[in-house]
Amino acid sequence: MSDNLVQLRRRRSDFSPIDNALSRLKSVMHDRREITRDDVEAIARAVHQPTAAVYGVATYYGDLGLAKRGRLRVKVCRGTACFATAGESHVGWLEEALGLGLGETRADGSVSLESVYCLGFCNAGPALEIEGRIYGGLTPEIARALAAALDDAAAGRGPVPEAHGAHAPAFVVHGGPAIVLERLAAPIDASHLDTAVAHDAFAGLAKALSTMTPEEVLASVERSGLRGRGGAGFPTATKWRFAADNAKRASEGYVVCNADEGDPGSYIDKYVMERDPFALIEGLALAAYASHATKGFVYVRSEYPLSKPVLDKAVFEARNAGWLGKNIRGSSFSFDVEVVTGAGSYVCGEETALLRSLEGLRGMVTARPPFPAERGLFGKPTIVNNVETLANLGWIVRNGGEAYAALGVGKSRGTKALSVNERFVRPGIYEVPLGTPLRTVLVELAGGLKDGRPIKAVQIGGPLGGVLPERLLDTPIGFEELDAVGALLGHGGVVAWDDRVDARDIAEHLFEFCDAESCGKCFPCRIGGRRGLEIVRRLKARRPADEVARDVGLLTELCETMKLGSLCAHGGAIPIPIASLLTHFEREMTGGAT
Repeated sequence: MSDNLVQLRRRRSDFSPIDNALSRLKSVMHDRREITRDDVEAIARAVHQPTAAVYGVATYYGDLGLAKRGRLRVKVCRGTACFATAGESHVGWLEEALGLGLGETRADGSVSLESVYCLGFCNAGPALEIEGRIYGGLTPEIARALAAALDDAAAGRGPVPEAHGAHAPAFVVHGGPAIVLERLAAPIDASHLDTAVAHDAFAGLAKALSTMTPEEVLASVERSGLRGRGGAGFPTATKWRFAADNAKRASEGYVVCNADEGDPGSYIDKYVMERDPFALIEGLALAAYASHATKGFVYVRSEYPLSKPVLDKAVFEARNAGWLGKNIRGSSFSFDVEVVTGAGSYVCGEETALLRSLEGLRGMVTARPPFPAERGLFGKPTIVNNVETLANLGWIVRNGGEAYAALGVGKSRGTKALSVNERFVRPGIYEVPLGTPLRTVLVELAGGLKDGRPIKAVQIGGPLGGVLPERLLDTPIGFEELDAVGALLGHGGVVAWDDRVDARDIAEHLFEFCDAESCGKCFPCRIGGRRGLEIVRRLKARRPADEVARDVGLLTELCETMKLGSLCAHGGAIPIPIASLLTHFEREMTGGAT
């Protein structure tokens, strides 16, 4: 159905990749805080799609819906890092202060309270957002003060208060060269083009355009051993080569930056976009040059309200300086970039769902093959890489793939940035060569947990990554190395808990997330998330041992079904942390047995 809708739109002469049902619905919600059925019908006529299709888009995304939202929308983060900091207490603080439950709007339409999964302030949680302002370090006192300020703002007695308490993370490079953090860790403002260029931004692109063919750029990336930094670690050059071959035949292709970094605990991409945006733009241009792509898009999650304005400004400046546009720097290479914001969906971090969202449709996963490199955005060959992957490219092309490949361990080459949560003494982003023990980052560099509490459990790679006990912290940071102990490198987000956490609470939180964020397309995920949540909640109650054992067996079978039957990693990988909890914290997971 989604393919048919895309082709229907492409046949029209007024086709535009950024003027679609989703963009129009976002505008209506932004302007009026409400989408009516009349709006749905009007937009359906305007974009020449069935009303049912537009209704499906309107009711799919977290930022939209047919319910009226407040003029001031308060969005409280319920991501894993904020959960590790406060459990669900911070939600209660806001509910009490505002006099609203989650999902409710005041009768006068002034304020609504909503939940989101990860605002990218994992270093300063618990966090919330109010109309583009992010507030960290939430306490009951701050919640009450914000509620009072919102009352004044709603009554016209003052503006929405400026954000406070959201402290910048540390940026630390250890054991190797600064690649992803090359400019972030330096005492400069790399969001300004002149400053960034003075510190090697676009030097890789200049070298490629003046001395290298597209094939030579691709070969350099191939020699580097760079693998995707946003999920399964697929070899970057392999994806590019497949897309390049298809783009030559199609005479058109796209490069899409997946900036929908939705894994709670991960905030690496956020800071690259906001503090070193030209690293991302250069990476997009290099990927396009190597793969014969003609256009680029950056898909930014809406939960990062500060990122798009910075990127828009950077794209404008890069275009004016000749780093984007027609015949870049006097070469025959032409390439431009458009920045698009999502509308609130974790699953849009999966590449096929992201592409459907860019096309203005519901961000639902599609079966593969065909892969995006063959038939992706608008049916054309498309490369999808995440922000951190692209941020490596300028350094690789400048210094050569061999220099990058000299770093790392096994099949994991180069460096990796890890972001650690608020529970640590020094929360921040740490870039280390792959192969560095996890303990080095968490204990030596980040200082261990606050108040001297012992580390009980660590989840790396987002909500779909394994949960490791303290005894496994000597595991090297690497794709295969972490996989061998039931974990996942993924984005490199790290969330740790101290000795006061109950493993069953972690499991309940993860299944709540899975249930809330499922796109609903495949039933193993859609139904499995809810069934898993019910089982884990039963495990928290004191019950006869035989009933607990039966539920553990059911949970194991459920996870196997989700792993084998789900269309994407959202349902297919949630068994990873659940299995690790059952393995490493078995006594606690069955602690309700009598």
